[in-house]
Amino acid sequence: MNPTTHSEGGFSLVAGGPTYRLQVWLGLIKPDSPGFAKRVALSIVLTWVVLLVVSALEGRALGHDVVMPFLHDFHAYSMYLVALPLLILAEAVIERGLPGVAAQFVRCDLVTGADVEVYNAALARAARWRDSSLVEGALLGLTAVTVVIASREFPFDFSSWRSLVSGSVHTRTVAGWWELVVGRGSVQFLCWRWLWRLFIWYGFLWRMSKLDLHLIPTHPDRAAGLGFVGDGQRLFWVIVVAISAGIAGGIADEVVFVGVPLKSYALGIGGFVVLVLLFFLWPLLMFTPRMIQARITSVREYSALGVAHHRVFDRKWVQGVNPGNDPLLGAPEISSLADLGGAYEILAKMRPLPFNPSDTLALVMASLLPMAPLLLTVYPLDELLRLLWKLVI
Repeated sequence: MNPTTHSEGGFSLVAGGPTYRLQVWLGLIKPDSPGFAKRVALSIVLTWVVLLVVSALEGRALGHDVVMPFLHDFHAYSMYLVALPLLILAEAVIERGLPGVAAQFVRCDLVTGADVEVYNAALARAARWRDSSLVEGALLGLTAVTVVIASREFPFDFSSWRSLVSGSVHTRTVAGWWELVVGRGSVQFLCWRWLWRLFIWYGFLWRMSKLDLHLIPTHPDRAAGLGFVGDGQRLFWVIVVAISAGIAGGIADEVVFVGVPLKSYALGIGGFVVLVLLFFLWPLLMFTPRMIQARITSVREYSALGVAHHRVFDRKWVQGVNPGNDPLLGAPEISSLADLGGAYEILAKMRPLPFNPSDTLALVMASLLPMAPLLLTVYPLDELLRLLWKLVI
């Protein structure tokens, strides 16, 4: 399969770029296998497993030599056993669904005629951006900058497996340096790369929104036939879960080892959910002006059609002007009356947004579910289970 295409004919947001080619060269990715299990296992070995071994050799994996030994660090678990693997596995989720979303514009005849060439040009431009060595070099540089900035920051004023504190001086341990450069560097690079991929995707959607799309305001999806765009955004739930898990691990450390009240993070968690919705759904408003115009035009046209149809219906079946003495039972006008009413009802309920409440709910749940275990830092498990039981019954 050509790495720039998908079996359904859509664009691949994943299969390309210097990092992708490097993984192919190393044998981590093969033409018949994306090697997700192999890559996830390697990421865990190079981060969490190495950190465990090194911190154990330094005597800080367990015990009381430091306030936070490695095996007691929630953030290490959430970052390198959850977030990092999910950022890799996200490629499987995105690759399985997003190419089909891109292809849907042509498959459903939303893009026709001369605009098909513009569509193909948009796919080609997206592929060039995805494959850009210059961009990925910049992402590596950005990662290096963020790692350097992070090297000057120490989140806790007590000794941990990451750093030792003597007075006001922090000395980073060997495990701490490995975690900073390899662990945090890997996570940050993957985050920056996903951010770039999202920019590519939004660029493609923006070009689609500028075309003369053949929207169908009476489409059952209540989004003029663009509901699949919102379904595509839902695929990014895995990235949201990864980021949320990393944040949850950091909050757990603050609550358990510093004593910060969990409720003090309520506003921040709520803000995170809002940012997720803004980041993944707000860009889709680029389609709204065209959808509103399509609805206004369709309402006017259906209104005219309804007047014409109902005038004929009223004349024949109400006023009795029926030269052919057609029987009322089984009359086609009755069926067309119902069909027209149903179409107008769908039109009246059409949303000016290419996503529905279920897309919003999926992203909200992806944001909050990784935060749920934080309740265990405040309430014992048996107490939580009793509370859930009361809610159920």
